[in-house]
Parts: sequence; structure tokens; C-alpha cells
Amino acid sequence: MKKELLLLAVGTLAIITATHAQNDAEIVRASTIKDPKGEVLYNEGVTLLEQQSYEAAIAKFDEAIAEKNDFAEAYYNRAVAKEKIKNYTEAIEDYSKAIALQPSAKAYFGRGRIYQEQGAFEQAEADYTEAVTLDPKMAKAYYYKGAIKFLSELYEAAIEEYTKCIAADPQYYYAYNDRGSANRSLERYEEALEDYTKAIAINSSTDFLYSNRAAVYRLMKKYDEAIGDYNEAVKLAPKNAMIYNNRGIAKLGKEDYEGALADFASAIRHNASYYQAFNNAGNVYYKQKKYAAAVTEYNKAIKINSNFGQAFLNRGIAKEMLRDEKGACSDWQKAVELNELSAQSYISAQCN
Repeated sequence: MKKELLLLAVGTLAIITATHAQNDAEIVRASTIKDPKGEVLYNEGVTLLEQQSYEAAIAKFDEAIAEKNDFAEAYYNRAVAKEKIKNYTEAIEDYSKAIALQPSAKAYFGRGRIYQEQGAFEQAEADYTEAVTLDPKMAKAYYYKGAIKFLSELYEAAIEEYTKCIAADPQYYYAYNDRGSANRSLERYEEALEDYTKAIAINSSTDFLYSNRAAVYRLMKKYDEAIGDYNEAVKLAPKNAMIYNNRGIAKLGKEDYEGALADFASAIRHNASYYQAFNNAGNVYYKQKKYAAAVTEYNKAIKINSNFGQAFLNRGIAKEMLRDEKGACSDWQKAVELNELSAQSYISAQCN
């Protein structure tokens, strides 16, 4: 029976991270109002917000709103401050109050971002739509709409939103990257390469852009090109275990077994609980017909993550090569229990 090992490569997609979301919050400067005391309090709040003194800023905005209860900018900035301290319920209330008093693209976007953070995608998308209606050049609203579509695996719709983002801001490299990831998901590898390359041209100092392009090269079996991009990613993020792991998979693809083992060892050195790298090291030993060594590596992966079905599947294959039929069948049964359903074919062929 043909023995197939499973390689686990963890990709990096620049969808939305909490850090990226928080960095998109914008502070609104004071507008001229008829209440000088309220304006002074508001400006003090803005200064504190810029200094990242969020609780103190909130207190100042409280005072400004007490002086002028229809102070839309104060509600908006108080929402930004509350979002920073993860008081999302009150932040949404303040964004909503700002919208009721003075609808703005920034307020809709801010509220939408929190909805998205909470998984309320429909409400988030509605707010982003309002934002771009008020400001058709708000690139980041299109980007976040695209992220919702991507997370919902609606890749064509995601591409449409990322394209709008790029039209609004041709330097928005996140959109090129994520459009590349959507194209990759649709197996449009040439288009994905083009998008990742454009992203790198805009920002050549971001490791995940090289990692993502490398992943496409790897899918295309262009291992030298993949390794070249992983090399660049390693220069930018020399302690990132995932990059070493994925470069090791590319090296394994071109049968550079020693190079692959060195990379998996580097991944483990930077992250001792990186069970995927132990699994992949086991795969190298299997390819070298060192079946006992392979079992040892799979054991390490399973010790770290006892729910890792792929390692049970692969260990079963290695045990079968060592003529440990009972052990192999036991491992394959465990793999099936862990939803690694491909193990069932081994059970049917070898364990009856």
C-alpha cells in the first residue's frame, strides 16, 4: 500500500489581528465649539489619549460631555479610549452616540471594527458600508470588509473588496497580501504571486509577505524560489519558528533531507513546543527509511499535543514499516478518532 505522510505547514495570512485593528483607531482633533470650557477639557483628553493614558483621557471626555452633552467628537474619542482598554460595550455605545449626533465615516468604521472583533460580522459589514458611503476613499473599510468575506471563505467577494481598497489607496500592501491569499485559496497561483510581489514592492521589510509568496512557490513545486523567499523572511524574523518549519518543508520537497532536518531543529530551538516541526522531522527520517528515528520524532509531537491526529497517522505508517502491525493499527484508530479520516483506508487495508 502506498504510504503517504502528512506535512503540516502553517501559513501566515495578514487578515486582521488585534494589534492591527487597534492601530486603525484614529483620534479626532477638536473642532471649534461655543463652549470654551468644554473645548479645553476635550483638548486635554485628546492629549492624554495620544499619550496612551486612556483612563485619564476618558475622565476628561466625561467632563467635556458634562459641559456639552451633544459633543460628538468627545463621544467619538471616548469610544476610542474605551476600545483601547477593551471596554467594548461602552465603546460601541459612544460610537453610536457620536453617529447619532454627527454621522462620520470614522465613527462607523470604529464601531464596525469592534463588531468584527466580537464576531458580529453582519453588523460590522453594515457599518463599513456606511463608512465608505460617507467616505469612498476610506481604504481600510474596504479592507476590513474583504477580511470578513475571506474569513467566511467567500474569496471572490473578498477579492472584490480588496480591489476597491487598492483603488482607494494603491500603497495599502495588506490588501495586496490578502488578495493574494484569496487567489491562493482559489488556486490561482500566478495571480497570487503577482499580488504578493506587489505587496513586497511596497513594503520589503515585512516577513510574512515573503512567507506567503514562498507558500505559493511551494504549492507550485518551485522549491528554489520558495527557499529564496523563506531566506528573506528569516533575515527579517530570525526567531520565527514557523518560517524555519516551512522552509524545511520546501527543502524536503527538493529532497534536501539534511537541510530540512536543520530547519526543523531551528524551529524547535526557537519554540520547544512546536509539535508540527517534530512531526515533519519524523517525515524526513521516514523518507530516509530511518523508521525508528521517525517514530521517536512522532512520539515527541504526540507528547506535546496528544490530539494531533496527523502524528498518530504518520507514526502508524512508520510502525507498520517496522512490522509492528498491532502498534500501527492502534495509532491509525486513534488518528480516526481525532478526525484524521485518511487513516481509515490504512485500517481497512492492513488491520482486518
